[in-house]
Amino acid sequence: MIELRKWQREAIEAALEKFEASYSHFLCLATPGAGKTVMASALADILIKTGKVDLVLCFSPSTVVANDFKVELEAITKRRFCGGLGASGSSLTYQSMRYLDTQFWTLLETFNVFVILDEIHHCAGDDTQNANAWGEKVILNIQGKARYTMALTGTPWRSDAIPIALANYVSRDNRLLVDYRYDLTQAIEDGVCRSPHITLFDNELINVVENNNKRSFTSIADFLLKSALSYLEIITHNEIIREILKHGIIQLNKERRISPDAGGLVVAASVSHAGQIQLLLAELGESSEVVTYQDDDPESRIRQFKRSHQKWIISIGMISEGTNIPRLKVCCYLSLVTTELYFRQVLGRVLRTQYAPVETGYLILPSHPRLLEYSNRIAEEVPHYAVIKSLGENESDELFDANIEMRGHTLADSTEREKGIQPPGCVQVDMNTPQGLLSSWYDSSIDSFGRFQQKVFSL
Repeated sequence: MIELRKWQREAIEAALEKFEASYSHFLCLATPGAGKTVMASALADILIKTGKVDLVLCFSPSTVVANDFKVELEAITKRRFCGGLGASGSSLTYQSMRYLDTQFWTLLETFNVFVILDEIHHCAGDDTQNANAWGEKVILNIQGKARYTMALTGTPWRSDAIPIALANYVSRDNRLLVDYRYDLTQAIEDGVCRSPHITLFDNELINVVENNNKRSFTSIADFLLKSALSYLEIITHNEIIREILKHGIIQLNKERRISPDAGGLVVAASVSHAGQIQLLLAELGESSEVVTYQDDDPESRIRQFKRSHQKWIISIGMISEGTNIPRLKVCCYLSLVTTELYFRQVLGRVLRTQYAPVETGYLILPSHPRLLEYSNRIAEEVPHYAVIKSLGENESDELFDANIEMRGHTLADSTEREKGIQPPGCVQVDMNTPQGLLSSWYDSSIDSFGRFQQKVFSL
């Protein structure tokens, strides 16, 4: 018999109470890494054993998560969830919904079916007019037809502002009505999740020379606001990547002294970007595994990494929400995606506790203004746990001095850079980093400073 956490027992009791009151839908908001899979599987076991449902169907956003749900459902209920003859249900992906025929969906009208909708925020729409593909399938085939439904999420919003499927919104603020909530602060206090430690790298001087015109920027935010160049220049810059990786390596080595199997995740922006990061890690003496959507069987490689002692894995969207790898303790975030939804999902990958009741998960990233804003919100949510501090000037110089090269570029430039070829006509000019720290607003928000010495590329 599995021993449930306090919040899991409370959520199950709340769901059963609502179902007894003739309501069929339950929405659980629990912070990433809290154990929603176990809770939902335990509820499914109760509903089956008490005869309230005949079958259980689970839908998830990826095959990795769907497989984890299948394993948990089978372990807790002692029943099969392969979808075959004699099984008590199946665990599928939202993508697979398009291939399910009418005969499959009639199961919900013929039997009492409990449907678990994991990471429900992926399913958008309160009717077929504004629904996305997955939301439309939920509205047409599950809403009003399943005996009970439970929606799970750790990030209850969408970047496109379309309502989440099956959700209820109340008040003038259009707030989401949640049946049970378990936030990050509670999870840290209970020893369910690690406390977050977020490090943002910024620059006090970014010089760009293009067409004989020189411009200087006081931060990444200033660079993005006033320069014609994009954030891609930041995250694909060898020296910026190298400095972030160095910090990640230092932190991961510290963690491996305590937990020898501790692992690190690097979130890349593209396949070529992942290759660039892997080469830079190798230069720093670190081996790594790259897993992308182009692989024949990426889920198998993720499972192998989960069971191994390998230090680093580089991913492009393959290891985000719901992926359960508790040994991940350090993440270097170099993605082009700067939405709060994705930021929190990635942060959640390093917040799952493993051994000790008090652990820390580390997220290291460039100080994009939106990412800085989200980091501040995390600090506001968990003020006693989130680490927000500044390194002293000497310490900062010792750890993070490096050379970077900022320049204007064209699309052809990017292609050449991916091949390791420098564009013609570039002249490198050494620039000294100015003394002094960032503004007081940054000083109160940034964990540590990447104060690089600058090099300028003149086109």
